[in-house]
Amino acid sequence: MAPNLVLFANLLFLSFAPRSHSIRLIDIVVPSAVLLGQDAMLECRYDLENDGLYSLKWYKGNEEIFRYIPEEEFLSDRMKSFNLPGVNILVEKSNDHQILLQNVDFDSTGKYRCEIVAEGSFQTITNVGQMNVVKLPAEDPIITGGLAHYAVGDLVKVNCTSRKSLPAANLTWYINGELSDKNFLQNYPIIEDEESGLQTIIIGLEFKVRQKHLKTGGLKIKCTATLAAVYWRSDERSAEAAAIKSTHNHSERDTQQHMSSSSKNVNDWMSNRGSIVFPSCIIKMTITTILLTAKFQLYL
Repeated sequence: MAPNLVLFANLLFLSFAPRSHSIRLIDIVVPSAVLLGQDAMLECRYDLENDGLYSLKWYKGNEEIFRYIPEEEFLSDRMKSFNLPGVNILVEKSNDHQILLQNVDFDSTGKYRCEIVAEGSFQTITNVGQMNVVKLPAEDPIITGGLAHYAVGDLVKVNCTSRKSLPAANLTWYINGELSDKNFLQNYPIIEDEESGLQTIIIGLEFKVRQKHLKTGGLKIKCTATLAAVYWRSDERSAEAAAIKSTHNHSERDTQQHMSSSSKNVNDWMSNRGSIVFPSCIIKMTITTILLTAKFQLYL
């Protein structure tokens, strides 16, 4: 085949060959945690490259909640929202890349999926993100129990409570700034309010004081409560090292008392040695001898 005919055949093939289109989903941005009552922006970031956009759709679970079709003539047909329990989309703030959920509640929690369909090839790409709606605890965590002073061998027994949140907060114990040993933790069942569904969590800390716990002159325990990436609070308690009762003074006093008692016994013994008691017969013999001597001298 002549070179010109080969070149013509290749150009003809290329002109009728389908173009290669490939859309690329860069990222889906779904906030992992949103406070109850706030708004949430969901984004679908993609690159159409050489293709056009046929449609963009958002789903919550398997239910369609938003549709964008740029080829529709009227704006009302171009963008549509389908409200579900917990899903209220503000269309004015939504477009082919994002949707805005207003005033989220607990029903808003779930999986959100972005689906993109290319215009020429009808290639479809999709991705999913999880969003959780959270209610912050009614108050900061609080430590209950414990003593003002501790000595080596004493038992530390305290509780940390975080009340009425959803989901329950994550509680973490620290001893003198270091993460507590898991064996010291006492886990209790989560308490759920029947009406609101809010949860209260209590975790205990129980351990015997060792010398290392008092090396700085006291003991510090801290409990932190966290909830997703939107909440962090703590409570801390300090206790002084208990004064150690010395037995030195008692021993010295006992020694002195013992020495005094021993000295008294010795003195009593010496007094008894100095007081010689003679039998009565010896006294009578002595008097008789004196009288006989006197009579003998008169006779002479």
